[in-house]
Amino acid sequence: MVEVLSPLGESVSSQDGTAPPVLFVVGTAGAGKSSLVTAFQRWGRFLEVDILAINLDPGAEKVDYDTEFDVRDLVSLSDVMVEYELGPNGAQILAADLVASRADEVFDEIEGLSCDMLIVDTPGQVELFAFREASNHLVNVIGQGRACLIFLFDPMLSQTPSGFVSQMLLSAIVHFRLGLPTANFLSKSDLLEPEALERVMDWGDNLDILEAALFEESAQQALDTESGSQRAEFAIGQLRMMQHASIQPGLIPLSSEYEEGLADVLTFAQTIFGGMADSRDGFAGDIEHERQ
Repeated sequence: MVEVLSPLGESVSSQDGTAPPVLFVVGTAGAGKSSLVTAFQRWGRFLEVDILAINLDPGAEKVDYDTEFDVRDLVSLSDVMVEYELGPNGAQILAADLVASRADEVFDEIEGLSCDMLIVDTPGQVELFAFREASNHLVNVIGQGRACLIFLFDPMLSQTPSGFVSQMLLSAIVHFRLGLPTANFLSKSDLLEPEALERVMDWGDNLDILEAALFEESAQQALDTESGSQRAEFAIGQLRMMQHASIQPGLIPLSSEYEEGLADVLTFAQTIFGGMADSRDGFAGDIEHERQ
């Protein structure tokens, strides 16, 4: 089941409205954001769901989905590097701010679009999107009060308890920064062996199991290095803080390669906004049929 969180960490009920939901796909570099947008758009066409895609990453070399709007038409990373004599990292930061400063132009491009849903591919480095003040304005302008977040957990980093907790923290911080309903998905879950996948999903479902795994990791690292033990103990402290705040990852396995978990992404949007489901009676049931 998809866990839907409001900005206060509470459950979100469906809202009335017919405007299409806007899904911002967020995650660390290499987490599979562009792959999800590509797969979700292709899958939607198969189900006759009209999904329009937006690229907000000025540094993207290539995207495989059809863009309704591509920010590279407004801001070119290579041009920023030349004009401001910046390296790749500095240019990424400035380009992100330039995009946000032209948020109204972005909205003019997408205003009045008729579709079931908008899905937005964000910059590869999550900090460029979530931790720049100008990004809040961009989210507000594009989202128009009907936006939510899809946060992608990296499968390789998720295989260790401390790595998993690190991503829980990052998801919670992004959720807090942008103040949008958030759902967590384990991206590229098909890359994990069944035993590893089951273990990671158990951590997402039961924080007590995750804490026990952290203690085991801490004990093992204490035999190797003192710093390793300190890192694990820090992770345990952060986990307990999240337990106290009732922060639960509610992780959903996702595979863009095999189109697994895409129905859960759609259900997440339906749970919040309701309008798309209302216009398609029995649509969720049809999706479940297609997944079988």
